[in-house]
Formats: sequence, structure tokens, C-alpha cells
Amino acid sequence: AKPAATATITLDGVDVAFTEGETIYDTAQRADIEVPTLCYDPRLEAFGACRLCIVEIEGGRNPVASCTTPATSGMVVHTQTETIEKHRRTLLELVASENPEENIDPLRGFASQELNQLLEQHDVQPGRFQGEHSGMSNKDDNPFILRDYDHCISCYRCVRVCAEQEGDHAITMMNR
Repeated sequence: AKPAATATITLDGVDVAFTEGETIYDTAQRADIEVPTLCYDPRLEAFGACRLCIVEIEGGRNPVASCTTPATSGMVVHTQTETIEKHRRTLLELVASENPEENIDPLRGFASQELNQLLEQHDVQPGRFQGEHSGMSNKDDNPFILRDYDHCISCYRCVRVCAEQEGDHAITMMNR
């Protein structure tokens, strides 16, 4: 059983109770305050790679990744300021610039579906940034795992699940 909530933080003007050890992201999720992310997975240690979950803390110098920042009693957090939203849109544009296809079959790229949903939610029109595309080779003879490297969104979840959940460390990211 989880310990009882012992303190509160203010999230977008709402006081929300949290338990010691919870992050701002955990607390926001429980309070149904939407904070976007592409790299978060509840099965894994917080990673903070995608930076979409950044929030502003009153009195803080810079925005922080909510998935890696512990909730602290009395903390006042803003999850959707103009600055934060601009940052998120730019990050989404950068990720989208690596993935040229817009309509991807869900069987070819689940994470790409998440990306497309976030692009739509944040009214992001890809195309401002141009550069290298994800993926290098789709040559993979494994009959049990379907991977399409052309739709990688650099969330690192596949690598982390392999390492943290399977203890295998069989895959890694290259050329990032």
C-alpha cells in the first residue's frame, strides 16, 4: 500500500496532495492535469529525454522535466505557460522533422502514432526543420519482432525496456 499523502503542491492553481518520492509528473497524472511526453513509460525509471514534460516552477531559474523532478511541499508549478507551449511545439517540430511520413499504419509504428497525436494536439505543422531522417536500415530477419527504424522518434523506450525490464541490453541507439 502507498503511504498517505503528506504534503501538497500547486499545479496550475490547484492544490494537489503527493506522497514523498513522487515526481511532479506523477502528481499531475493523478490530478488529471495533462503533461505531454514521448519518453515516459510507467515501467521504467524516469529518463527526461524528450523534454516535452517540462514545467515552470515559481522561483526556479529554468523549466524542469516534470518526470525527473521530485514534488516538494509548497512548490507552485505551471504546466502550460506560453513559454512552455512554444518550447513543446518546437521540440515536436524537431522530432517530426526526422519522420517524413505523416499517416503511419499503427502496426508499423506505435510511437509514431503518439507523435502524430501530439502534433495535432499542439497544432504543430511539421516542415520548418529539415535534416536527416530517422532510421538507417530496416534489414532485420527477426520473425518475432516488427521494427521499422524509419519511424523512430528517439524516445529510447525500446532500448530502456530491453535493458531495465529484460536485463538484456541487446539494443542501443547509434548516431544520435
